[in-house]
Amino acid sequence: KFIAKAELKKVPILGRALMVAGHVMLDRTNRRSQMVAYKSGVQWMKDGVNLVTFPEGTRSKTGRLGSFKKGAFKMAQAVNAPIVPISIQYADRVQPLDYAFPAKISRTRPEAVVRVGKPISTEGKTDNDLLEEVWNTIADDLPESHKPAKDTPVGAN
Repeated sequence: KFIAKAELKKVPILGRALMVAGHVMLDRTNRRSQMVAYKSGVQWMKDGVNLVTFPEGTRSKTGRLGSFKKGAFKMAQAVNAPIVPISIQYADRVQPLDYAFPAKISRTRPEAVVRVGKPISTEGKTDNDLLEEVWNTIADDLPESHKPAKDTPVGAN
């Protein structure tokens, strides 16, 4: 399962698929929705289901790694689940922000790279320490063009 922003329910085909599959939908502007998503995510993990989250909360406008929100880390800590850091590099070339569909095939077909890191234990770590460890692990593995800007805070409120 994964946590998806509620706005995706409006996307034809995708929205219906998300709902039918029972993914966790999150209205980022609604505190109650955030709590429901948190509880639902924790329950899925207790039931042994892996949960994919997008801790930046949105796509990067620059392609660089942004700040992480704490919700996903709190869920993992609630059930002592390890976090597997995953990065998607060059997604901005395959699916530019202003495109409704992936970039058209051309002579130089854009390719994204998905990198899967080693699991990081959540046991005995504070929210901030865990968030920082995962953020740094992902940042260290990114190409220079995707590394966070020098002034990017690790965590967002």
